Amino acid sequence: MKSLLLIPVTYVIGFFTAIPVGATQIEIAKRALRGYTRAALMIVAGSVTSDLMYGFIAMFGLAPFLRDKKVVAFFWSASAIILFILGWFTLARSKKYKDIAEKDSLSNRNIALFLGFSLAVTNPPMILWWLLCSEFVKSLGLVSNFTSNASVTFLLAGGAGIASYLVTLTLILRKAGKFLTRKTEYKINFALGVVLLVLAVYFAVRSVKIFLS
Repeated sequence: MKSLLLIPVTYVIGFFTAIPVGATQIEIAKRALRGYTRAALMIVAGSVTSDLMYGFIAMFGLAPFLRDKKVVAFFWSASAIILFILGWFTLARSKKYKDIAEKDSLSNRNIALFLGFSLAVTNPPMILWWLLCSEFVKSLGLVSNFTSNASVTFLLAGGAGIASYLVTLTLILRKAGKFLTRKTEYKINFALGVVLLVLAVYFAVRSVKIFLS
């Protein structure tokens, strides 16, 4: 009976894990508020694909490679660079007042998919998250041993939870964007740009600390 709870419990864990604000949520917000729902959903798709990739790495024994501190430091550095570029770009856009119907780079779905994957793939600690969640699920007695089938079920349920929150966020912000003035929208973009730059600094510092440890 407990094994039947594996899917809903893992789903809920994934849903709530996606709530804290990060670079992925910021990029989703930038597009959803502008009305680019499909591009925002491509960010979601790219991010969840990367999260699931790390999940398979964690559950099927390839994690040791990404536990090497130099490899982790490289990913943190790459993330810092990406976040800095995104922060600079976001701040630059916040100074411009464009018509809400005007197309810009945020509407490009191919770029959004790649960006969503890139932001998530620079976060190898996601492997640790999957491992901790698997141990938590085992501690609840929902599964005694992670067989291949149980592992895949666990990963898909967790991934569905993460995706559900991000899709919900997209739809809520899409509706909220309809009530924003252009001036307010670009103030929000400015704030998001600042947050991205702060995250870039944080990732850079983490990279240096890991490399020197």
